[in-house]
Amino acid sequence: MRRAFCVLLMLSGCVSSGPHPLRPLEIPTVPYSGVVSSRLAGTLTYDSGCLLFRGDDRVQLVPIWPDGTRFNGTSVTFHQPGRMDQTIVINEEFLMSGQPAQWTRLPGARIPLHQRVCGGTPFAVAGVRPAN
Repeated sequence: MRRAFCVLLMLSGCVSSGPHPLRPLEIPTVPYSGVVSSRLAGTLTYDSGCLLFRGDDRVQLVPIWPDGTRFNGTSVTFHQPGRMDQTIVINEEFLMSGQPAQWTRLPGARIPLHQRVCGGTPFAVAGVRPAN
């Protein structure tokens, strides 16, 4: 009986009933969309567990990356279907294309948590390239 209770207690720790806290190096992702309505120049910063884009015009955005994009703490490996992955280093100037988004229209369980924790305006990223 005691053993069954211990197993049940251990298993209950594996099931989450609500949003999980942001994990280190976690970034919001959604399925890829190639829609481009804006192109912005700027850099990435990593502040308080949030990966943010700071534009040359002082705008601050929360990039919403295509599925498959990874962040390792110093750089983002941008994944665009059908193309080679591209690496963007933190504080490196680059051009980002995509479209402004609304938090309520983005699918994914982690999105509302990023909205609450990171603030900023979401931007669905469709492409990146070096600034020069």
